[in-house]
Amino acid sequence: MGIRKDKDRKYWIYQFQYQGKNYGGRGFASRRAAETARAKRRQQIKDLSKQTLPGMGFKEAASAYLDHSERKHAKATYQYKALIYKTFIQSQGNKVITDITPADISNYLLELPTNALYNARRKDLSALFEWVIDTYSLSMKNPCKKVKKMAGTYKIKDIPTEEEILKIIFVARPGDEQDIIMCCIHLLGRIDEILRMTWQDINFEKRAVTLWTRKRKDGAYEPDDLPMNDDLYQNLKKRYDKRNSEKWVFYNGKAKDGQGDRFYHRPKMMASLCKRAGIEPIGYSRRRHNKGKRKGQYYDAPLYYGFHALRHFMASHLIDSEKTSLKSVSNLLRHKNLKTTEIYIHSIDESVRATMTGIEGKFTPKTEKPIHLSDTQKEKGVNENG
Repeated sequence: MGIRKDKDRKYWIYQFQYQGKNYGGRGFASRRAAETARAKRRQQIKDLSKQTLPGMGFKEAASAYLDHSERKHAKATYQYKALIYKTFIQSQGNKVITDITPADISNYLLELPTNALYNARRKDLSALFEWVIDTYSLSMKNPCKKVKKMAGTYKIKDIPTEEEILKIIFVARPGDEQDIIMCCIHLLGRIDEILRMTWQDINFEKRAVTLWTRKRKDGAYEPDDLPMNDDLYQNLKKRYDKRNSEKWVFYNGKAKDGQGDRFYHRPKMMASLCKRAGIEPIGYSRRRHNKGKRKGQYYDAPLYYGFHALRHFMASHLIDSEKTSLKSVSNLLRHKNLKTTEIYIHSIDESVRATMTGIEGKFTPKTEKPIHLSDTQKEKGVNENG
């Protein structure tokens, strides 16, 4: 227990124990930062433990959980959770945590416009209560457990066709655009993992690439090693020879204060590529103007394929066209569970296809030999159409 540096990931970690429970945080740039964070976290826990349980408000409990979430989860996940807890307080008030009932949870969730939001926010509220109950040894039960999920409508993922993928590759400009698309396709990686790559993660000699992911239960970054095929090797080798950074593969020269950094987001890139490739929008989103003469007015913004659609396409392509096994595709996607991989596979099982092929011609109307009814059948009311 204490302060230590992770030698592989080169950041600082703190750990401590309070009243028989272990606490920790990671991702600090220096030892001093880790020590400061540990002291702050220890004090928060002490302050909360001194409160009488009936006096702990939802706001205080949510604040403590968000401190934990900020270290454990990705930034977007942390921000989304913070939004949910803020809107819950706006809806139900800052009630005492032990007094919140399933009815309070239900009342808040029923204000949401869709069942998808209902289920998603129920899950994040439940995560908060589970953490608070476990961390502070509360005797209460999680009120979210009594609130049942709503029936949701399964939305089929919009996946580009092979023709559309080739169009996107064709219109991508040499440099960042082409290289990012190539990495997404040949590594089946998530965009954050691709933009996070350093040259230290590229092993040209062994033709291997290391991607770092947080898509694990504890939220910690873990390395996954992937093979580098010849197309990707040639692409990355060319980029390395012309590199602008000794650290980052995808270098952001416009980082603040003139300090080179990695690209954290490329939010408009895929939409731009789809427009240039002549690919139609896959849907529309209702949005509101935030500035200008039309401020406050709503409009329908076109939606295009995102980077994650490339990951879905490649998974389906490997199964359908390359006849790759589900296990191999799961390893490439780096899923811990095959059921997760099955979500990505937008194809029909070949055994099912073979079964249906087996009954071809057996239950098809024979139009060349029309059926004629006998007089007896006609008397019984049987007509030509059955």
